[in-house]
Amino acid sequence: MSIRVIDSHVHFPAIDFMGDGKSMGGIDVSDNKWVAKDRAKWRLAWRFPEPVSLKNKDDENNLIESWYEEVLNNDIEKIVFVTAGGNDMAFDILNKHPDKFVMYAHHDPDKVNSADELEVCIRDRGFKGYKLLGPRIDTPLNDKSLYPVWEVAQSYKIPVLIHFGILGGAGGIANHVNINPLILHDVARSFPDISFIIPHFGCGYVFETLQLGWACPNVSIDTSGSNQWMRWMPYDLDLIKLFQKYYNTFGYERIIFGTDSSWFPRGFTNAYLDEQIRAMVYSGFSEDEIDSVLYKNIFNLIS
Repeated sequence: MSIRVIDSHVHFPAIDFMGDGKSMGGIDVSDNKWVAKDRAKWRLAWRFPEPVSLKNKDDENNLIESWYEEVLNNDIEKIVFVTAGGNDMAFDILNKHPDKFVMYAHHDPDKVNSADELEVCIRDRGFKGYKLLGPRIDTPLNDKSLYPVWEVAQSYKIPVLIHFGILGGAGGIANHVNINPLILHDVARSFPDISFIIPHFGCGYVFETLQLGWACPNVSIDTSGSNQWMRWMPYDLDLIKLFQKYYNTFGYERIIFGTDSSWFPRGFTNAYLDEQIRAMVYSGFSEDEIDSVLYKNIFNLIS
């Protein structure tokens, strides 16, 4: 089976990872042996090397070319950087290789003039979407004060990718006003021309994400990451069951492939791609449906 791939969920590994100067929240790995042990177990399970530490701008610039080579070497059509160390840096990265890189804006919707910044990113800079981390936004996402941001997103018909559920590795955020994807229910219904994407199969909020997708046909999910959150659910889950559940409720047209790749020397996470293809095959997806998940569905949103 020949495959076409657009990776819809990649983070450029900038020094200021999200471009906002904030940590991911939770417990500092250096201060807690349990957290350090669990994160080491995750790397061992996937045979991932330690990330290369970045010290200066030259290190970041070198990674731009490393990612470009990674895309070419793995025969990937395009990758979508959902974060890239802030919108200014994202614009610089995009201009280096617009043939292979796609950019999403990433900034706090609570910021003054956030809607204006989003419009500049889409209209003037060629960005194709907007990425948010729900558990790091102070205002409830269904608050009317954020509607100007949604109005811009709807006017340009861009996808909006919002992380819900637990955030970060072990010791991360597990409770927040914006942790449950159902908070998006009224927003998604009020802005039907926005394609909202919930990453990581809902990241622990499977029931809620399925309910949201049942009620709101403009909500999709992405498959990105190791999805190790399945280990912390009170009932057994695996990728085959997740693909089957979302296929039954969303249909294959609203399932979007991603890896959550970021740092080097790991680079593009082929292990996630292989595991997801295997799960789709054993879930009964046809080759055309797998092509839609890996390529067509995100292509239609960013083209």
